[in-house]
Amino acid sequence: MREARFVVTVIGAWCLLGGCAGSHPEAAHATSEVAASAAIAVPLAPVVKDLPRVRIVSGLANPRGMHLYADGSMLVSVAGTGDPANPNTGALLHLVDNDHDGDFDDEGERVTLLGDQPSKNLLDIVRRDEVFGMAGMDEGQGGVLVGLAFFGGPSTILRVADLKVSTWATAHANINDIAFDPERNAWFGVASTTDEVVKINQDARIERVVKFPPLASGQDPVPAYLTHDPLTGELLVSLFSGSPEGEEGGEGVEIVLRAASVVRVRPETRAITPVVSELTVPTDLAATKEGLLYVLEFCDSFVEPVKTREDMAKGPSHGGFRRWTGRLLRIDRSTRDVTVIARGLDEPTNLLLSGNSLYIAQGMGTPGRAIPGPDGQPSTLTGFIERLDL
Repeated sequence: MREARFVVTVIGAWCLLGGCAGSHPEAAHATSEVAASAAIAVPLAPVVKDLPRVRIVSGLANPRGMHLYADGSMLVSVAGTGDPANPNTGALLHLVDNDHDGDFDDEGERVTLLGDQPSKNLLDIVRRDEVFGMAGMDEGQGGVLVGLAFFGGPSTILRVADLKVSTWATAHANINDIAFDPERNAWFGVASTTDEVVKINQDARIERVVKFPPLASGQDPVPAYLTHDPLTGELLVSLFSGSPEGEEGGEGVEIVLRAASVVRVRPETRAITPVVSELTVPTDLAATKEGLLYVLEFCDSFVEPVKTREDMAKGPSHGGFRRWTGRLLRIDRSTRDVTVIARGLDEPTNLLLSGNSLYIAQGMGTPGRAIPGPDGQPSTLTGFIERLDL
């Protein structure tokens, strides 16, 4: 296992937008030092127990956040195509299974609550087929908050209540994911380009909770997703782990394998505690009060970077991330057992735990372009959501 230590010096509460006065002197000197060896290390060859899953919706342009209503309908954010010639393809969709056949692929089962939202492909920055736009969501305080985020910011936080959409807050940062903390009755988010966890207030004052330092290999930690931990009452954050060359350096495929992790953050003390180590580019995660942790890994390696859209049009290409190599881990924090419960996922980004089912949003990248399929044969990139029954 890689020997590493997180040394986190926390600066006092900092507002990313104007109007925030002062800082926390007690937090300005707070330092938390924890050993990575305390984390549960993912084995090189963990136990595999594939659970059945079924595709419930197809043909989406980069599905991201999901919320399941009590009536079985689903709210889904769609980041869009990332096509510069048509830059407003993001949307917020309400899916209804009108014919009760178990999917949302039939005519009339998709209602656009909000359309024409900005969508951007980052390939000219990161040299990978990666689309930003509509992002993560969570439920709390009588509604659902949804992020609309961009590399480097700014972000808009939308609120959905009774299927009506309104603007709730704005932030001068890219809020890739948001989570409601029921114990603190507060909203938190991750800003991946500034490596921060922030508290989000409706009056648009965004307060820094922690800023993560570089990882042992020198790369940015890239906090990607977060969730409230019902077991400890803290926040769980996935550190995606970037390239040691920086987002604008190198060829785009220098991301260090098995250097990423999941950590806990306690907002009051700014303490950071390792939970899971030896991950490769984790994205979303979900936790239970019984101590189970579900973590998505985006892919297993990085190949065939692309610098232009013309590069992607030359033929089937992985586009920086090896397609169909994502997986879903189940981690028992009481026994420290790690089990792979889903393999062959296509660049999974978002995860939703609802009842005894997990919903997995997949298919990051430019819709319609040629990619290697799961069997290695040419295929066409499309976004979709699968349901996995526990």
